[in-house]
Amino acid sequence: MLLELESVVSGYGDAIIVHGVDMQMEDGEVVTIIGPNGAGKSTLLKTVVGVVEAREGSVQFNGTDLAGKPPEEIVEYGMCYVRQNDNIFPNLSVMENLKMGAWPAEGKDWFDFDDRLDEVYDQFPVLEERAEQRAGSLSGGQQQMVAMGTAMILDPDLLVLDEPSAGLAPQLVDEMFEKIVEINEAGTPILMVEQNARAALRRSDRGIVLDMGENRFQGTGEELLDSEEVAELYLGTD
Repeated sequence: MLLELESVVSGYGDAIIVHGVDMQMEDGEVVTIIGPNGAGKSTLLKTVVGVVEAREGSVQFNGTDLAGKPPEEIVEYGMCYVRQNDNIFPNLSVMENLKMGAWPAEGKDWFDFDDRLDEVYDQFPVLEERAEQRAGSLSGGQQQMVAMGTAMILDPDLLVLDEPSAGLAPQLVDEMFEKIVEINEAGTPILMVEQNARAALRRSDRGIVLDMGENRFQGTGEELLDSEEVAELYLGTD
């Protein structure tokens, strides 16, 4: 099991947002968390990556208990997180953003920036074309690729994405999801939160429906898409 959450409780201040969530994810999978606004989806992701501390329960990643570990340490265990907003350095060039993504591995014997850069450029050719361009001057879709490339520079064991299609023009949404599929097929498991639920579930091995901070449904992407109850409550019209 790559990632396992057991009875995870988390929140902010006195507010509990996530109420005892259980989740399992196997190596190689794409797993999508869906649910209405305010369901606790992003809070759950932030708990997984250590931005929000779990108050109860456990988060096991590759057999390691991540409870109490800060995000910078969790990165070293092989988990990289792309948040929904403010996920690039807009005043830096694309290349400088990629170098910022590599800082946790600086000086490590196992890491070769040039080798990883070639891999990232293979996945995101536009980043090589725009390497010297200021990241904030790129289109929304290209900026999201900078954010994902900055995470992928470390060759993570798990890529965690919060609303990767947020803010993209409709014609770019499918392109973003196909890029996610390519990354996964190249060997990187992906855990993501998405409001474009149908599009995400079509490309997911498994899905989880979160509502009011609790597990409501779990199943394969196909099972959730075929569920009349899930469709009526959470998927809306296609």
